[in-house]
Order: sequence, then structure tokens, then C-alpha cells
Amino acid sequence: MKMSEDDARDLYLIRAVEREDAEHILLTSEDREQADMAARGEAGTGKPEKYLAARSRFAAARLATRHPAAARALKGMRWPGWLSLGLPIVALLLGVLTNELGNGNRLNLLAFPLIGAIAWNLAVYVVLIISALLRSNDDGGMLAKLARRLSGTASLRKDAGSPMARGLAGFASDWIAASSRLTAHRSARTFHIAAALFAVGLIGGIFLRALAFEYRAGWESTFMGPQTVHWLLSMVLGPASAITGIGIPDVPGIAALRWAGAEGSGANAGPWIILYTATALIFIVIPRLVLASMAAASAGFAARRIAIPGREDFYVRRLMRAIGGSAGAVRITAYAYRPEEDVKKKLEIILHEAIGDAAPIRFDPLVDYGAEETWLDEATARENDEYHIALFTLSATPENENHGEFVRGLRKLKDSIASVAVIVDESAFRAHFVGQSGLDERVETRSAAWRDVVLKAGITPLLIDITNADPAAERERLEAALVQGGSLEGRR
Repeated sequence: MKMSEDDARDLYLIRAVEREDAEHILLTSEDREQADMAARGEAGTGKPEKYLAARSRFAAARLATRHPAAARALKGMRWPGWLSLGLPIVALLLGVLTNELGNGNRLNLLAFPLIGAIAWNLAVYVVLIISALLRSNDDGGMLAKLARRLSGTASLRKDAGSPMARGLAGFASDWIAASSRLTAHRSARTFHIAAALFAVGLIGGIFLRALAFEYRAGWESTFMGPQTVHWLLSMVLGPASAITGIGIPDVPGIAALRWAGAEGSGANAGPWIILYTATALIFIVIPRLVLASMAAASAGFAARRIAIPGREDFYVRRLMRAIGGSAGAVRITAYAYRPEEDVKKKLEIILHEAIGDAAPIRFDPLVDYGAEETWLDEATARENDEYHIALFTLSATPENENHGEFVRGLRKLKDSIASVAVIVDESAFRAHFVGQSGLDERVETRSAAWRDVVLKAGITPLLIDITNADPAAERERLEAALVQGGSLEGRR
């Protein structure tokens, strides 16, 4: 899904904060309900992007009003407008000063500042072409990184502090990634304009000085002779010569321009200034302005189409259910465990408590111990599955090569966008040892072994006595288990 820049920024902020604000302290339950109502009133149903945008605007405004840190974060994540204006102005002044700091009224044809500027810009064009061919600037490139640093957005880092601090750090990370292409286009636009104005400043400074002083054009070199200098100047100034009609002297003429001593002789630099001006326009100003226009157009397009998390994201799916969207299905695959019917029904109740009554829940046939490889080879993803739960029993001894491999296989199931979670049912184990001393220690020892195996597969298991669980009390634990199944961290 795509959103405008402002709406997407709000969504990423609220998404990050709500993920960390499990206790509903920063945004209360009432705030969230009001945001839902406002969004439904503004966007209606059946338009997920509009609903998400409206809800995020409402919630972001509420959050920013109460928490200045959130307001500062939203402001800090905007493209710094001062950079778009300030950098080109600085470049223009540098161009003028570069000429002012030059070699008096002697215009050295080989050391003329424009020679360096032209060479630099040609090198930049080569790099841009190579980057475009390699498509190597997905993260926004060096210019974007520099712009982010100048704007202060790179200063936010992961923080293990309060929910707000963690939320804002997550927001910064997510938004920088989501807006990297937009930032790259804006950075390119700014730096192209700055390069063009640097050349304009350089030329303007020369003309201003030329009004009051006579520039004398000539050259000197330790290694190059007249013939080489003639070839070099013909290469650099040839296009400008063809356009302006100002000819470049032949080799004897170039030889005559060589500085004869400390005072030198040279010739009036007027024609050479015009040639260099035309060259700067051809190789710097015009190409840079064209590139800046292209970057500006790309930035305008990108600002209207920022990618946001879609159905693959747990947070978004949960919000979309609030507008009457179809509830995603829950797929449960029990491994080496045949749960009783009462356990299955109780698990369904707990799941409905956590993700809504409309969610269909389906149990796969039991996967026998040792049959995980065959099952995974034949298993196919189902389009509407939002969650895929591996169900184990605490009675079994966890084995990395079987249980762990089964979990890793679920996470890699082809074409699946479901969040993978692991539930280890304590019911049978507790029932077997009920009344015996040391039951809690037995449960803890076995639980630790399960955590160790499942964590190696990248999932934190939810250990729960399904038979005796309180669905309302287990809601948050189950939500957390479903969230950490993977999609929030990025199957975008």
C-alpha cells in the first residue's frame, strides 16, 4: 500500500508507539477507540489506506499534543527546508569567493578554477551513471545520508529506555528506511542546484572583477608543452568554441601565451572568459539544472507514494479488522502432539479473545514425530492465513533436529505471509504430575528446555496451560507471541 508523505509519517509514528505501548499509557484505550471512530467517520469502510491515514492523523495529533518528544520527532523527520535553500546559497557564495581568492588578474588557462569544476562534475556524471546501472542507492546514497545527518534525523538511535523512547527510536528507524528514496531524490535535487549555482558564482565573480580589472590569459607548466596544452584546451573548450564562434589559437598561438616570467605577458582574457563561461554552461549549469528538475519531479512523485506496511504486517491487519475487513485465518499445525477436543476448543476461545471472533481457525492433521521434513516438502501456504501456529506439548522432550527444524521450516514455507508462532501446551504435563511435589520445578525445567530449542529457531515460544487458561488474561501474551512471529520486523 502507498500513502502520501505526511500520512505515512504519522502511521509509522503511531505504529511504532503502539507496538511499544502495551500498557496503553501513551495512547489510552479511549484514545485508540476515538481514533478508530474518527477514521471510520472520515474514510468509511472498504478503503484501508484512507482509514489508516485518518486514524494515524488523529492519533498522531493526540500524541504530539501530550508528548513534546513525539512532536519533535515528527518535526525532525521532515525534510529540512533550510537545507534546500541554504546549501545552494552557500555554494553560490563559495563560487564567487573562489574567484576572489584566485591569482590576482592573471587567468591561468590550466589552473583556472573552472577546469577543476568541470572535471569534478564530469566525474560526478560518471558516478551517477554507474550508480543508475548498478541500482546501488536503495538506501538513499551518500548524499541522502549526509542530508539526514545535517537534518538531525540520524541522531535518533535505539534506546532501551521508556516505551516512548523505544517507540521513537523504532519510528526513526522505520521512517528513514521507508523514506530513503524520497530523501535521495531531495538530496540529489539540492546538491545539483548547489553545483549549478557554484558554477554561476564562479562565472559571475569573474565577470564582476573583469569590469574593473584586466585579466591577462596565459599558461605555464612544468611538464606540458604548447602542443599538449593546445590539445587539452581544444578538448575542454572545443564545444564552447563551436557554439560561440570564438576560435582556439593554434599551437604557435598557444606557445605565445606562455608566461615568460614573473610578470608574464599573455593576452586579454575576454575571449577565454567567454569560452569558459559557455563551457561551464554546457557541462555544469545546464546538465545540473536538468538533473535537479528530474530529481524534483521524482521527489514529488515519491512524496505521494510512500510504501507502508500492508496485510503482511500484524499491526496493520489488526487495524484493518476494525473496518470490517475480512478476518485472516489462523492455521494450527500440531507436531507429535494430538490435542484433545477440549484443548482444541479452549485454544480456539483464547485465539478469538486475542484476534477477534471472526477469525477462522483451522487445525492441520497431526504431523508425526520425525515426519517434519516430508510434511514441510509437501506443505503449501494458504492465501488467507495470517498466523501459523506450531503446537507442541510440554510432555515431549524438545529436540533441535526435530522440533526446532519444524519451526524453522514453517518460517520458510514458500509463499506464506503468515506470522509464525509457537505454543507449547502444558496441560497434559501438568495433568500427568498433578498432586506430586516439585511440579512447578519440573514445569520450569522442561519449559527452559523448550525455550532453548525454539529460540534457536528465531521464535519465543508461548508456554500455556491451555485447559486451565483464562482467555482474557492470556490475550496479551498470545498477541505478543503472534507479533514476534516475524512480519512486524519486516516481510514488507
